[in-house]
Amino acid sequence: MYAYIGRQAIYNKMFDVAGYELLYRRNERIGAAGLGMDGDEMTKSVLLDAVNVFGIRHLTNGLPAYINFTRNLIMDDFAYLFDPNEIIVEVPAEVFVSDALVGKLSGLQRAGYRLSLNSYNEQNGRIKFDRIINSFDVIRVQTGGKNRLLLKDILQRLRFSRAQLLAERVETEAEFEMVQSLKFTLFQGYFFERPDCVSKQVSLTETPYGRMFAELMKPYPNFEMCCRIIETDSMLAHLFLRHILKARYNRENIPAQVRHGVTILGLEGLRLWTSAQFLKQTNTSNSDELARKAFLRGRFVEKLIQNSETMLPKEQGFFMGVISLLDQVTGSTLDSVLDELKLSEGAEAALMGTEENEYSLFLQYAIAYEQASNAMYFPDIKLRLGDRRVSNIYMECMEDTDKAFSEDENKDQQP
Repeated sequence: MYAYIGRQAIYNKMFDVAGYELLYRRNERIGAAGLGMDGDEMTKSVLLDAVNVFGIRHLTNGLPAYINFTRNLIMDDFAYLFDPNEIIVEVPAEVFVSDALVGKLSGLQRAGYRLSLNSYNEQNGRIKFDRIINSFDVIRVQTGGKNRLLLKDILQRLRFSRAQLLAERVETEAEFEMVQSLKFTLFQGYFFERPDCVSKQVSLTETPYGRMFAELMKPYPNFEMCCRIIETDSMLAHLFLRHILKARYNRENIPAQVRHGVTILGLEGLRLWTSAQFLKQTNTSNSDELARKAFLRGRFVEKLIQNSETMLPKEQGFFMGVISLLDQVTGSTLDSVLDELKLSEGAEAALMGTEENEYSLFLQYAIAYEQASNAMYFPDIKLRLGDRRVSNIYMECMEDTDKAFSEDENKDQQP
C-alpha cells in the first residue's frame, strides 16, 4: 500500500523555500477537490501520515509545515498534539469567529504556536477578521488575477498587522513582480511550482490503526496490547478518548483513561471503531464508497453467522467480509493483504477461492444479497430467520456503517 501527501513550497523574496503547505491526497492523481470529504478527516489524515509514515521534518526539510485546521479541530485542541516548532496552524477563511474561537487562538499563541489566516480578502476582512488580525503570524492573500489597486486596498486594511503577508496563487512573472513591489514577503503559486505528491510504500500494519486492526483480528485480542497501542500514540489516544468520553479528558492521565475507555467500549465496539478508522486511513480509491462497502459486507457476514446454526466465530466473518474488498480499497493485491493480516485458515481459503467451506458460503450469500438479483444463487447457510428478517438485518448493518463513517458526534455545533 502507498501513503500520499501533497506538498507545495512557500518562498521568500530571495527565492529560498521558507516552508511547505501540506495537502490531503487520496492517491497520486486525486486530491481533496471534488471528493466531498469532511475537512476534519482530511486534516487528520494529513497529520496521521505526516507523523506516523513520512515524518514531518522529513517532508519539510525541517521548515514549518502549514496545515489547515478546521474550526472543530481548533476547538478540540487538536493542534496541541504536535510540536509548535514543526507546524503552523492555518485558520480557514470560512471559520466562524466567536469569543470561544478567539480564546482558543490566544491559547495556541501563548503555547508557542504560530497562526496563519487562510485566506484574507476584501469580503471576509471587513466582515469578521479585523478584530483578531493581530492574532496571526502569517496572513495569506489571494493575489492571482487581482489588480494593484484592489491589492493596495486590502493591504491598507492590514497596515497595522504584525503578520508576514503571503501572496498565494501567484501564477505569472508579472504577478510576482507586482506583489513583490508591495508588502508581501512570502509567495506561493504555479509561477514557482505546482504542488507535488509525495508517496511512500507502507505496510498495512505500520500505522497505529493498522496495528490495532491486526491485534483485534486475533481469536483472543490482548486487552493490554490494545491499550498500549492507543496510549503510546498521542493522536490516536486523543481521537479515541474524544470519541468515547466526549467531554474534555485529562491529558495528565492518559493510560488510565484509555483503559477506562476500552472497558466502556468493549472489544466489539473497539473492533468496529478501529475497523472504520483503518478503512478511512488506508483508502486510496476515488471515494469512500468502497471503504463503506467493505465495512458493510463485514458487518452483514457477521450478523448472518450470528443468526445461523453454524459454530463459526462471527468476528472472523466480519474480518473476512472487510478483507474481501481491502485489496481494492488499498490498491494492493489480496495476497499481500493476507500476508500481513492473518485470518483463520478457513476464512483465508474462502477468500482465496482454494476451498469451498462454510466461510465461503456466507461470503457468497452476502455478495449475492448486495447484487440484489433474483437470478443470483443463494447458498443454504441454515439461517434461523426468514427473508424479511434478513432484509431488516441488512438495514441495521447499513445504519451501523453510516454511524461508523459519520462525522464525529462530538463536533462543535456552534454556527
